[in-house]
Amino acid sequence: MMIDKSFSWPREPVAIVAIGDSGEALLLRAVLESLGAVVLLHLPGTPDDVLKCLDQGADAPEYIILSGHGDETGFVLGEFVEEIDTSALVKGSLPPANLMSRINLPGKVVLSTACLTGNEAFAQAFLSGGVRAYIAPAEYPDGAAIPLFVHGFFYHLLQKQASLEEALNLASAFDEAELAIALFKGTNVEASTGS
Repeated sequence: MMIDKSFSWPREPVAIVAIGDSGEALLLRAVLESLGAVVLLHLPGTPDDVLKCLDQGADAPEYIILSGHGDETGFVLGEFVEEIDTSALVKGSLPPANLMSRINLPGKVVLSTACLTGNEAFAQAFLSGGVRAYIAPAEYPDGAAIPLFVHGFFYHLLQKQASLEEALNLASAFDEAELAIALFKGTNVEASTGS
């Protein structure tokens, strides 16, 4: 347990994994810190580093944000020099099939900001890795809407002690059609979008 959780005013640890561009991750870090969270910012430089962030086991914080871009293939990691092992990538992206049996985050809540990662295949990969919940955009949300969603989600979760479902619904309420965020929980992989 992080010492911050035992403070007189406990601070919830949240990890951010900056996949690719770190601009959004730095913004989310500031937002979360303004809500009283203690933020662990991971800046992986290779596909293997990203996989290490997803294989932290019980040592990972309860909440993990995967900040990055997504496409039809998966999480966009981009191009690397020849010396870097890119065997987990397909066309520069990390697909859900290549995450199966590589995720170890028991009981954690994972929130992805990457487009098109809120689908059954990604949910299966994360849920098989033991996560309590996986939350991600099912479509292509406006990039400006995602930080607002994350702020609202963690505001309701950390400050108002809302449930995951309630925090998702309240944070999506400002633009439900644009966001289309899917929530997958436990062994039940039926998606429910914020409404």
